[in-house]
Amino acid sequence: METGRPIVAIVGRPNVGKSSLFNRITASAPVRPQQIPPDFEGNGDKTPQRDRPRRTKKSRASRKVAVVHDVPGVTRDRNYADVEWNSCPFTIVDTGGLDIDPDDRLIDNVQSQVDAALAEARIVLFVVDARTGVMPHDLIVADKLRAAGKPIFLVVNKVDSERFRNEAAEFYSLGFSEPMWTSCVQNDGIRELLDQVVDVLPDTDETPDNASTTMKMAIVGRPNVGKSSLINNLLGEERMIVDDRPGTTRDAVNIRIVHDNIPFEVVDTAGMRRKSVINDELESVTVQRAIHSIRQSDIAVLVLDVTKEIAQQDKAIANFIERQGKASVLVLNKWDLIEKDNTTHPAFMDRIDAQLPQLDYVPRVFVSAVTGQRVTHILEIALEVYREYSTRIPTPDLNQLLLELRNAHPPPRVKGVRPALKYITQVETKPPTFLIFGRNLHWIRPPYEAYLVNNIREEFGFNGTPIRIFYRQS
Repeated sequence: METGRPIVAIVGRPNVGKSSLFNRITASAPVRPQQIPPDFEGNGDKTPQRDRPRRTKKSRASRKVAVVHDVPGVTRDRNYADVEWNSCPFTIVDTGGLDIDPDDRLIDNVQSQVDAALAEARIVLFVVDARTGVMPHDLIVADKLRAAGKPIFLVVNKVDSERFRNEAAEFYSLGFSEPMWTSCVQNDGIRELLDQVVDVLPDTDETPDNASTTMKMAIVGRPNVGKSSLINNLLGEERMIVDDRPGTTRDAVNIRIVHDNIPFEVVDTAGMRRKSVINDELESVTVQRAIHSIRQSDIAVLVLDVTKEIAQQDKAIANFIERQGKASVLVLNKWDLIEKDNTTHPAFMDRIDAQLPQLDYVPRVFVSAVTGQRVTHILEIALEVYREYSTRIPTPDLNQLLLELRNAHPPPRVKGVRPALKYITQVETKPPTFLIFGRNLHWIRPPYEAYLVNNIREEFGFNGTPIRIFYRQS
């Protein structure tokens, strides 16, 4: 019996529909949701549901994990997703298109990523295109896969009509077993393919009920600040393609790692540029995926390049993280390239305070993704921030603080009316959200709310996490 999830790799030449197949499989066989472990939840004060702010229902539409576009080479890094079919858990891996004899060093790196996926895969899904028939590159890829010595499923994709199936007999010439006919557009053949895959997969001792819950951490920032290099250093391997040209990472790529027995899911995202300079449909899609990754994350790690000035786009990303209520960590990369004296570090801290005041509560880590300086410290700080993000403060402690704050500095009068703060309770975590009951609370102004937030943070911590306050008349 194997331990952990067996890996199934999707391989083929460019633009045959590998990412579409990946998306169909992850939508058809999602892992059942898991709960955050109790030891992350902080204190146990429970507030009645009626006192909690309302949440908008989220759509349960099928998720798209990989970016799909008709331009070849969209997928470059390995993209992983855990799935389950017929009670059999496994990990599906999307890879870049195998382009033989590439003339671009970046494409050459893609081939290295595909080779790495083949080496760790238990089963390979070899995807070809029914519309184009067998191409010369298909024959070369077929030889490469046979040399890997792994079980191969030949997946003939884009069989959108019976005509394509009748004309696809030539795929038998590739020398594999009975082809599996699929249409990702029409969602045909996916269930049959999954049935065949799980029949061949070995038994595993991992089940959805005992699998570890992971902390999802999105690595975000402008292009070329070193996000992929940072992840490679965390992993100790060249998992992510690194290139000195901006925009190397096009998709949001999920990587599982374990640090000090704590499982993390690190998401490498595409560099986020201003809308006004994006004139490419594909880049627009990948930036939207980065935005989605922030929304779905537990922690957003904003990476800045210390060799460059903080740009307006850095501020825009910081604003978005704060508005989404996400816990965050600021990573100042390329610190090894800065000439330092006794004033360098304080000067950088002052500059960040001045230019990113919306994240003044966020811890900062000065790192070098190239040398590895303090890189693992990011995970340690992220874990501390996540615990703060998940903390619940007992109601008596909150009301003792509220009493002290209103006695020391009562809310100022507005138009002759002074708001009366009677009672406070915490109604949510992630982010910590508080509800204050009283009279005339609509007259509370932002400076006084900032006074409340700052003192809650000073008393109870919440390092790296935004704090929300709502009001209710009583």
